[in-house]
Amino acid sequence: MRQIKKSNKKTRKAGRTQDNLRINYRLLNTALVVLILILTISYSVFFGDGNHLPARSAPKAFSQFPLGYHVSLRAEAATKSASTLPKNNETATQSPTLPPENTETFVPDDYCLRVPVLMYHHIQPEATAKALGQISLSVDNGVFAQQMAYLAQNGYNTIWASDLINALRTHTPLPPKTVVITMDDGYKDNYTYALPILEQYHLKANLMLASGLVQSNPDMLAWNDISAMKSSGVFYFTNHTWSHWPISKGPQSKIDFEIDTAQTEIQQHTGQTVNVFTYPYGAFNNNAISTLISKGYIGSFSTIPGHYQCDSFIMSLHRTRIGNAPLSDYGI
Repeated sequence: MRQIKKSNKKTRKAGRTQDNLRINYRLLNTALVVLILILTISYSVFFGDGNHLPARSAPKAFSQFPLGYHVSLRAEAATKSASTLPKNNETATQSPTLPPENTETFVPDDYCLRVPVLMYHHIQPEATAKALGQISLSVDNGVFAQQMAYLAQNGYNTIWASDLINALRTHTPLPPKTVVITMDDGYKDNYTYALPILEQYHLKANLMLASGLVQSNPDMLAWNDISAMKSSGVFYFTNHTWSHWPISKGPQSKIDFEIDTAQTEIQQHTGQTVNVFTYPYGAFNNNAISTLISKGYIGSFSTIPGHYQCDSFIMSLHRTRIGNAPLSDYGI
């Protein structure tokens, strides 16, 4: 009998031990599931969907930067994309942007406007682009004419870059179907092919000008071309640095030289105030943004795709690269 009682006690004790192990195992599983959920949510909040710069409110610690100085890990990511930058003044060979996805997110206190910013480089015959090795940065002038006709015939309102930025700064609505047309770098074909088409359809456009490339070779605009573009009333000019330099790269003296020299030259040749910037290669970081703000710039354009513009990222506004497809394919 004593042996049986001892055996029963051992059996009950072993059973309780197994029950405790099962309970601990369940608790451990539950804790792991909760941890995975927390990590997943944190990743989504901080890194978004990979297609756009998340729109977040400016931290109060950066209140000295007007209208939502945009601090984001995505700014650093955009800088890393500059690792494939061409050397010296070589032309970048980037692929046309695919039709954008409607994946942009906003925070409740953002002031946002749906204003697609269309990004072009060369406007020239496809045969010429192929012969010069510029096909990836070119839109055929015949296709461009069709795209501009589409805007005019469908009631689109074209504005200058400064109009968009001031609307965001003052929280002023813009007419429906407003778009911004931009052309980067300062190519001769913008004058030869694009300007007559824009004049034909009474559309406004913006030239993102790297002033040090003016008259540097026959492919680039001359200053008299730029004067004619300004006199036409079609074009507004933004600073794209002097030598097409990515201002996410130092030293600071080089960054200052690139911004200041281009600003001075463009203002001297156009008579226009230059306080809007466009990042070469789309490369920027927090130092680039703070430098521009300290110099009185009111807004900047990136190459991050998206149709919505918000005051929280007024220093990294979104643009959509346009290729040889109907504008409707780009969500316009």
